[in-house]
Amino acid sequence: MNMIRTLLFVLIMLSSVMAIGQVTVKEEPVVTQAMDTYMTRNLEENIIRGWRIQIITTDDRREMDLANQKFSMLYPHIKYEWQHNAPYYQVRIGAYEKKEDLEAFLLELKKEFPSAIPVQDDIKKEDLIESNG
Repeated sequence: MNMIRTLLFVLIMLSSVMAIGQVTVKEEPVVTQAMDTYMTRNLEENIIRGWRIQIITTDDRREMDLANQKFSMLYPHIKYEWQHNAPYYQVRIGAYEKKEDLEAFLLELKKEFPSAIPVQDDIKKEDLIESNG
């Protein structure tokens, strides 16, 4: 009987503590305005600094074209981009927010593209979502 009273007492105490545990936060108007400004600017910013995998860098256009063809055959579902930064042609794939996100795929790519390396790049947010989604 004593055990039942103790248990009943504990349950009553827990329920009263839970009822008291509600917290109301009143945010200062200047904080609300700062958060609204931050969110607005974040939505407007379309570019982030992220990572891509550069599968080849060469000064030979034909070598770059061959790498593009090989990559397209091996990974037809992944788009690539190439750019010419004279005198070099560079082929980049993927769009990753963090370097750690690309490491597993980089190891796989190095089997066919031994010179593949991670590189930082400006990435559109929608590209980041597409490659990781």
